[in-house]
Amino acid sequence: MVTNSRSIDPGELLRSRPTNTFKGLISWLCLLFILCAVSLLLVFAVMVLVSPGMTEYATDSVHEFAGSVPRHLEETPDGGYVEIQAPELVYEYGVKIVSAVAVMLTALILVFAFRQDRRAFEAIVARWLGWVWMEAKLIIIACFLVFLLSLMGNSSTPLIFTAGVLGVLLLYFLCLDVGRNRRFFGHNIIHSVLLRINDFHKMTTFQQRALRRAYSVIGVCAALIAFGLFGYGILINLLPPPHRDKLALTVPFVSVVGVIGAVWWYILSLKRDLRDWNLLMDQITEMYGGNLDAVNHVPPTSNLYDCAMQLNMIRTGVQKAVEEGTKADRTKIELITNVSHDIKTPLTSVISYVELLKKEELSPAARDYVDILSQKTQRLSVIVQDVFEVSKAATGNISLNLDDLDIGRLLKQTFVEMEEVIEQSRLQFRVDIPDTPMLVHADGQRLYRVFQNLIRNCTQYSLEGSRVYVSLVAQSGLASASIRNVSKTEITMKGEDLTARFVRGDQNRTTEGSGLGLSIAKSFTEACGGRFFVRTDGDLFVATVQFPLVGGETVKGMA
Repeated sequence: MVTNSRSIDPGELLRSRPTNTFKGLISWLCLLFILCAVSLLLVFAVMVLVSPGMTEYATDSVHEFAGSVPRHLEETPDGGYVEIQAPELVYEYGVKIVSAVAVMLTALILVFAFRQDRRAFEAIVARWLGWVWMEAKLIIIACFLVFLLSLMGNSSTPLIFTAGVLGVLLLYFLCLDVGRNRRFFGHNIIHSVLLRINDFHKMTTFQQRALRRAYSVIGVCAALIAFGLFGYGILINLLPPPHRDKLALTVPFVSVVGVIGAVWWYILSLKRDLRDWNLLMDQITEMYGGNLDAVNHVPPTSNLYDCAMQLNMIRTGVQKAVEEGTKADRTKIELITNVSHDIKTPLTSVISYVELLKKEELSPAARDYVDILSQKTQRLSVIVQDVFEVSKAATGNISLNLDDLDIGRLLKQTFVEMEEVIEQSRLQFRVDIPDTPMLVHADGQRLYRVFQNLIRNCTQYSLEGSRVYVSLVAQSGLASASIRNVSKTEITMKGEDLTARFVRGDQNRTTEGSGLGLSIAKSFTEACGGRFFVRTDGDLFVATVQFPLVGGETVKGMA
């Protein structure tokens, strides 16, 4: 056994595990919180280092941000006041500091604990940022710069804090966008418009017309609404008071009526498209059902006219291909029929002369040759007769003598006449045919040939010494005869494939079958109005012949 001894990288395992979006969101928010807090601390540190006079301002800002200053005034014996530290306020202030440190540590732990989930969430955020136009990003940056300029000379601590937080967030998103997408200036309005134009040219004619119609309705509605609002504002300011309100309302009313009319026109257009689409679907349904003469009557003004014409051309092409295929098949069958008919005459003469030779005084070796020649000519005669009958059945030229007959009695008669063949096969036949008459409407000669071919098929292809089960039952208005046997060779084909012409279950061709027995049985059964089907289950072969009982319940799907 070969094993894979490649060492597994722990980082690879970490990257391959599934990520959790909620954990990634929590870790991402903690990271933003830490970035903002650290940035503000650095700003205060820089302020103190650059200007020592800013220390008091920074301290007061921290106190203002954290809450009340932990000091209070206490009256002295001489009537004055002195500022002293209150222990309870110091304790409260310490609790706030400890809580802030605990929050920072918790956020730091979450950032590192869910870093893989955070990276996956950052990829999602970066993908969203990639869809934002470059112009919108520049506008956001410009708005931030204008906000910074407005803070010049303003010492409000909340505004400074807000500017710092916004600056950190803006810088973080810019780095994330550039680092992940690597195309800050790639997605812009012009590029998007060009892509939409290119996509529009790739659309079909129907898609282009539908899109233009939708855009036209949207544009007309927007123009009418703008016209109504603008006209109402102008008339309110220009008209005299007595009739100003009534006259000014006419413009919005006209706009609303226009919008309703545009929407109604769009609905009617969609209704016409749906009607034409139903015409196309009806034609497709009829063609699928076999009616290749079906055509559609879509008007030239329809958006689906091009599709309708293409479907009509497809119909014409399919009809032409079917006619050519039918003609070629008919020609092939006629050729086989003519050749079979032409072979029968000299073959009959050969058989006759072979029979004459068997009556002559011949040496033992010559006698063996004549016997072999007789066997082969008889087999060739059977093959030619099978080909001839299959050709007639395929062209519909088979002559039938339909009558009411007892299918059970016919099946018993077939077994009696083929008793010698059955005994030579050394198979054990288990026959279950009831004595109750089962009348079916069929051609006795053709149905006898069906059972004969099935029995011969069992004797040629069944496993030696196995059992063959033959049964005849009447159920739901049907007489069903089935023959089951076990194949001596592996069955590698489906049941419907075995009933094709010149197909044999013995792929090695070690038996003397022609590959037409099942095909003849199927053709004769269906020509008489019955059903013939074959089922395989492993090496089990089951052939079934079904006919409607005379006067019985007709099963749906039967001819």
